[in-house]
Amino acid sequence: MSDLRKGWLVAVREMRERSRSRAFRASLVVMLLIVLAIVVVPAMLSDGGGTVDVGLTGAVAEQLPQAIGDQAEALGVTVAVHRYDSVAAGEEAARDGDIDVLVVDAQRLMWRRQADEQLRSILTGAIQLVAVQERATAAGISPDALLEMVAPVPVESVEIGSVAGRSPDEERAAIVMTVLLFFAISTYGSLVLTGVVEEKSSRVVEVLLARVPARSLLAGKLAGIGLLGLAQFGVTALVALVATTMVDSIDLPAVSAGVLAWVVVWFVLGYALYATVYGALGSLASRTEDAQSVSGPVMVVLMAGYFASFVAVGRPDSGLAQLASQFPATAPLAMPNRIAMGAVEWWEPILAVALTVGAIVALVQFGARVYAGAILHSGPTLRLRDAWRRPTALRSTTAAVSSPSLIGAEVGTGVAEEPSSLPLR
Repeated sequence: MSDLRKGWLVAVREMRERSRSRAFRASLVVMLLIVLAIVVVPAMLSDGGGTVDVGLTGAVAEQLPQAIGDQAEALGVTVAVHRYDSVAAGEEAARDGDIDVLVVDAQRLMWRRQADEQLRSILTGAIQLVAVQERATAAGISPDALLEMVAPVPVESVEIGSVAGRSPDEERAAIVMTVLLFFAISTYGSLVLTGVVEEKSSRVVEVLLARVPARSLLAGKLAGIGLLGLAQFGVTALVALVATTMVDSIDLPAVSAGVLAWVVVWFVLGYALYATVYGALGSLASRTEDAQSVSGPVMVVLMAGYFASFVAVGRPDSGLAQLASQFPATAPLAMPNRIAMGAVEWWEPILAVALTVGAIVALVQFGARVYAGAILHSGPTLRLRDAWRRPTALRSTTAAVSSPSLIGAEVGTGVAEEPSSLPLR
């Protein structure tokens, strides 16, 4: 059986075992609940464009209720006007919550709590309009002439964003994609790390290595967890999309299909890059408690790439942003930002992909050798230099554990009794 086939069987086993685990199912449920909460809770807390109650008392013009209604309608607000015979009655209604504001003599606004700026603007504009109409009538100005004088001037509102030539939607989309990519790469890279350490500490890896080369075992683990992570994020994104179409609570930034396709590409590349290093370093530790210490340098590099990617949002055409989007360690986070901002030439993403793929190939060779030299080591955390120098120790140890009795003793891994069969079927 070819090494590619063996690696695929490892990936299938990884997906099957992890998808059945309580931790994976719990994380999926938590992610879905968080997404639903982000989408649904704001809709539940918003007033949904309900009616605003306004009280009038004292000396007010007959045209004021109509003027208030017209001003509110122009802003998409529904207003119900209530009249009160005295100021005391109006104040009592405000204290009881029957009205939101009380207008006294068309000169004073009385609020139960903090003033609503939008409602204050509506009432102030209506009062001023009625006052102008009364003064115009007293001065002998015809209603048509008055309407022409006070006709509003159309003013266009344009959001220019913080970067010249880039819209706020593009900036928001770039920031959201950066956070999601960082979360995905770090989360599933850490799963590879803990998975390697757990199999090593439980000695399951000794049985697997009896039939699967170290390189195929590491590659299969990376592929299995990566595909499972991509599926998990796909389900979460689908639920979020359905929820946003059902409730009008948040405005999603507009992102083209091409940008989304590049996000998927860079998730795959970024995950492959960092997960390979996570897997290799995880083999150095013999206990789960030591896993985080050996992966510390990788997390530092990933965090540096995360912060460097924000330069691509604020200044996508700068030299630093261009360098960050081409350097393999930071490209998975920086390049999608520049693509979303429309600040790349057609050849830049292609070059970045080629450089990152080259780095992944080199890291796979490096990681496979480290993994082979360290995965069967027990005891204190192995140094990277020592793991690099001892790949031959794995071959001798693998031969020692390849007896049928040891292979068949493994429980729950699908290992066949016959030494000629693959333990992952």
